[in-house]
Amino acid sequence: MNMLRRALETGAALVVLLMVGTLTPTAAQGQDVELDRDRITQFAKAHMGLNDVRDEFHGKVGRVHDEVGRTQARKEMLAQVAQILEGHELTQELYDEITLIISLDADTRAMFEEVTLELAETGTSTR
Repeated sequence: MNMLRRALETGAALVVLLMVGTLTPTAAQGQDVELDRDRITQFAKAHMGLNDVRDEFHGKVGRVHDEVGRTQARKEMLAQVAQILEGHELTQELYDEITLIISLDADTRAMFEEVTLELAETGTSTR
């Protein structure tokens, strides 16, 4: 049940990213990215892995009370983010572009949410 709830929250997180301004409108200009089911699955695995890394980072930062420790935790998180993106053949720019497309296109978003639920239900590794 927890995994299912998390999968549903994933779609909502995409909208939040757009709303808080982490994505720029210029990212939408390159919408020539081919987003078939395989590519959406690859993106969803990366997205879920990045959510896990973010959650781990927040936990570490909450336990560390000095700037050196926080800096180290951030450095580790950024290395994990780079590794996840690379492992799923994504750059940060492409990840942001796909995020924006999913946020703006209802059909693509529906496919993303379906894939995310399937991954969560099967417990497929996201890293």
